[in-house]
Amino acid sequence: MATRIRLLTAFGALVTAVILVLQGGPMTLQTPDPVQLRSTSAPLPMATTTIKWPVIETVDPDPFDACRDIPFDVIQRIGLAFTPPEPEDSLRCHFDAGNYQMAVEAFVWRTYEESLPPDAVELDIDGHRAAQFWVMKPTDWNNRWWITCAIAFKTDWGVIQQSLFYAPTYTADDVDCMQTNLQRAHELAPYYQYAKRDTSE
Repeated sequence: MATRIRLLTAFGALVTAVILVLQGGPMTLQTPDPVQLRSTSAPLPMATTTIKWPVIETVDPDPFDACRDIPFDVIQRIGLAFTPPEPEDSLRCHFDAGNYQMAVEAFVWRTYEESLPPDAVELDIDGHRAAQFWVMKPTDWNNRWWITCAIAFKTDWGVIQQSLFYAPTYTADDVDCMQTNLQRAHELAPYYQYAKRDTSE
């Protein structure tokens, strides 16, 4: 008898629940409004900070640019003006000697020590610490493509890297990469900027 009473009570509760759900209407889920992505050129608001403004710039992003800072008559005199000097990405300047090319580049984001490969040979060039090394050595395979050597100069703000490169298949006269690059380094060293500029003015 007790079991029947329990079953009737459970059945009654189930019927009551079904009736309540039907009276409440169908269940609907609210869908969010569509997201609209828009772009504006409005500047982002400045965050409040306890740091005094303006912040002093500790790294000069433009300490030396060979295309700008080396006089053209110097480039002409040492035979690097077969075509006009050409500014490339960042602070890299491309020089053309006809049978070989040269690039002079300023690196503010790495130190002299970080720039040297294990086989670099350090030397003094006109009183400045420098190192000479191969980038792509002349081998049977490389001789069909490029031969490249470089000299890195230590500066107060980073590194000046002078690279000489040529393709033997397109060069009538063979180039002594290391010796020619060293000669150009002695000729260009007086025009390189080794010290940090005073940017306080």
